[in-house]
Amino acid sequence: MRKLVVLISGIIVMVIAALLLWPGSGGGLVVYSALDYGPAVAKAFTAETGIPVKTIRLPTGGLLARVTAEGHHPDWDLAWFDGATAAVLLDRAGLLAHGLTPPADLSAIGRTMTSPDGAYVPTGLTLAGVFIAPNPSTVPMPRDWADLTKPAYFGMIGMNDPSISGPTYPALAGMIKSAGGWPDGKTYIEALKANGLHVFAKNDATLAALRSGAIKLAIVQSSAAINTAANIDRHLRVVFPKPAYELPNVIVMAKGLTGKRRAEALRFIAFVNAPETQAIRMKDGAGDGYYWPVTTTPASRKALPALDTLDLGTLNAERWGRVQNTITAWFARRVTGAGT
Repeated sequence: MRKLVVLISGIIVMVIAALLLWPGSGGGLVVYSALDYGPAVAKAFTAETGIPVKTIRLPTGGLLARVTAEGHHPDWDLAWFDGATAAVLLDRAGLLAHGLTPPADLSAIGRTMTSPDGAYVPTGLTLAGVFIAPNPSTVPMPRDWADLTKPAYFGMIGMNDPSISGPTYPALAGMIKSAGGWPDGKTYIEALKANGLHVFAKNDATLAALRSGAIKLAIVQSSAAINTAANIDRHLRVVFPKPAYELPNVIVMAKGLTGKRRAEALRFIAFVNAPETQAIRMKDGAGDGYYWPVTTTPASRKALPALDTLDLGTLNAERWGRVQNTITAWFARRVTGAGT
């Protein structure tokens, strides 16, 4: 009998320990953030509301992989990352809550980025791919995507791997769209490969290759390019292609949240687009702080050009999200050689 009591007591202790260690089990929210300013925003939210927030910082690719792996038993409440197309993928897998409400003061461009069923809320805007090169450059700066296949750029260009770098898929999709869409745009990507395209894992490797001279022109997300040119290497300059494809950062909620937990999550979503919060995001966001708001306030950082001075291209999130896995798998097979 005593052994039975000890056994039952041990089981109870283990269950209690598991519940205490389970993300979010102590109350509050668990936020998976691929954006640099996630922890600072969470801290400000807790200070204002008293609601505890556990922020788990992950690269976009790792965040999406983790959310997918957890499936219908999520350890997260909210996830915040670059790419509405990626949100579409998660939604198609049945992992996201619906009915999220965007802020009332969305700008005209912000209103174009909302989800039809409220599966995600836009929280800002970067550009999926811009050109960054030494200044002065040893190669002519391209005007548009078609220029990159010219002999003058042979062996000179580098980009991230869309299978590893989450925000790179929209850049790849934009290139393909500019070349006639999918699948016709395959020929353009194959021409880039034939012209000596270099593919690196992520921003750090691509930009390191640029700064070392291994490549002469890099294609990276605008926030990374602008931050590098403004704060890390002032011998670099950023050129915006025609068109430059929009890349919204979005926040999503795990399916199945109810009651108090859902109310707290909705409160956090509203908080991230508030003017005071966006000031925190721009100040404490490192590279990710170089984004354009999708609300009417506040103004974007001075280092960013006004959006109406740029030639912007759009990607239909639903259409391009549906083919994301197909395109990245094709790229792995035909360009990086990683597929089978």
